[in-house]
Amino acid sequence: MKANFSKKKMALAVSLGLVGAGFSNPALSAWNAGTMHNTPISAHILKISINENALDGAEKFVDAIADQGIGFLSDSNLSDQKRKSEFQKLLKNNFDMNTIARFALGRYWKTASQAQRDEYMKLFETMILNVYSSRFSEYKGEKLSVEGSRPEGKNDILVNSTVAPENGQQIKVDWRVRLKNGQYKIVDVIVEGVSMSLTQRSDFSSVIQRGGGDINVLLDHLRQQ
Repeated sequence: MKANFSKKKMALAVSLGLVGAGFSNPALSAWNAGTMHNTPISAHILKISINENALDGAEKFVDAIADQGIGFLSDSNLSDQKRKSEFQKLLKNNFDMNTIARFALGRYWKTASQAQRDEYMKLFETMILNVYSSRFSEYKGEKLSVEGSRPEGKNDILVNSTVAPENGQQIKVDWRVRLKNGQYKIVDVIVEGVSMSLTQRSDFSSVIQRGGGDINVLLDHLRQQ
């Protein structure tokens, strides 16, 4: 019950938040590429300043996504198909789908043929689209509030937020944001401590293992989603 409940909350939170236009900060490219090589003192000051800009930018990125998502989820004039179409377009702008998909496949990515990889990537994106867009009808006026952020590893930022139902307990949602080519991309969503990426990886691994380690079993499974 707990796993199913977490997945439901995760789907609702992602459907609410992961919709919006890409956000970039020109200063981040220089910081990420390490192009500044002044004296140790000035470099230290610059690093602190740009790091603060990166954190602030990541928070604004997630905040903008939430605003965009709430905008079309609450627009009664849009058809279900139009919402799904907009979500698909905006999903690609904000998710690092290649990173997420490869992580979800785990060690089986290395043993998959190029044809299997290509089909898997297409099926994965279709599955993500269908799973989260199917939750649109459950939107009941929830609001997402960004509450802070912190560096996570070498290239990532973890943006903390809560999704507040009109009546009910708040849901804690953390967004793992990565700087890629000067733009922010989301590589994971953690809902109440449950990682979307790790959950998907565990599910896929179970499917493949039940099929005797055959990746085609997973592909068949995804075709039916």
